[in-house]
Amino acid sequence: MEVEIITRNARTLAALDSLLERIELGKIPKPDWIQLQGKAKLSGLSVEEQTLLVKRLHGAVLRGFRTSPVATRNKQRFLEYWTTIAKNGFHDFGDDGWRKCYGSPFVEDYDYVSGYLAHGLDGIDPYKAYAAVLGTFAYSAEDFINTKLCQNVKTIIEPLAGTADFSYTGHFHYPDFSYFQFDIDPKAKTFVEAKPWLAGTRRDYFVGNALDEATWRRAKKFSRGESLCYLGKQSQNFFGSKDLLKILDWGTKYSDYFMLELTAPYLVEAEGVDDLTRPETRAAGFRIALEDAKDSVNPITNAMDFSLIARDACGKREYFFRYSWTGWQSHALLGFAELLDLDVHYYHLSKTEFVPVTQYDDGSDFLEENTFMVFTRRTR
Repeated sequence: MEVEIITRNARTLAALDSLLERIELGKIPKPDWIQLQGKAKLSGLSVEEQTLLVKRLHGAVLRGFRTSPVATRNKQRFLEYWTTIAKNGFHDFGDDGWRKCYGSPFVEDYDYVSGYLAHGLDGIDPYKAYAAVLGTFAYSAEDFINTKLCQNVKTIIEPLAGTADFSYTGHFHYPDFSYFQFDIDPKAKTFVEAKPWLAGTRRDYFVGNALDEATWRRAKKFSRGESLCYLGKQSQNFFGSKDLLKILDWGTKYSDYFMLELTAPYLVEAEGVDDLTRPETRAAGFRIALEDAKDSVNPITNAMDFSLIARDACGKREYFFRYSWTGWQSHALLGFAELLDLDVHYYHLSKTEFVPVTQYDDGSDFLEENTFMVFTRRTR
């Protein structure tokens, strides 16, 4: 089911001011996006002027704003520009402009660079850095709830939630839903609980193990109505075959729709570094990457050990070590599903619907991009 997206354009700063004023006075509804064109540029403003305008933009849009990229040649000017916007409610971690959580009234701080500028590698918040380079921002609950398969969902379950981007961004769009997140990391729970959630949101972040069935029973007990359980690609690959089979079994037993994010099909290659450095980190003087542990890569089993690292001229810091991480592929997951007698659907990008895995066509991006598979017992 298509979602109508409304964009308003402004070609000068005066036109932008007029547009924002009409939105602020309630004369026109908030658009999803505001597109800055022509002379409507933020980069020529002082930090103080830019801050005021970005805050007005935050209150006037549902999703964000788009503007031309800013040159990074002058690193100091670029960092002032980037951090001012990031501190005042928008991130550009995806490819679709400066975004906020849908309809969020909170001016959130997405700046993960200033800590490094002040204190070096020790000043980097690993959870903010993780969310910036590996977080779930390209897709949201909206993409999947607006499908025929999941249209009756009222509960989101997020196992191995970590920074819980899927639940947090989803709750702005669906504040009447219930959100159950769990992870074994109490620091991740502290990070998520510190975020500004809408008052009255029915939610729980449980410090619990996904390999304990009692954790899944707790998620089921918390749920209201049909439930969608989401497990990102950075999380499911923690599991070996026996444990992943358990997760698929419990995930479909204690939720109605169990969704896994998958990368495009690939083979694990020789050990190395997957550089995740973004323009703002490069300008600040550090790099972020996924770095394989020495002699840990096995292309036969598609397994490896690696960690998220930050590095500069003075050294490096290691975060979130992944031990025995297996790059699970769709054909292996389908074999598990057959063992458990599950129905399997995948997200078809051009149709914006889940379709049975038996129905493949060229309109799918399954071979090129990250995609999503849903496992369920409901359609049997």
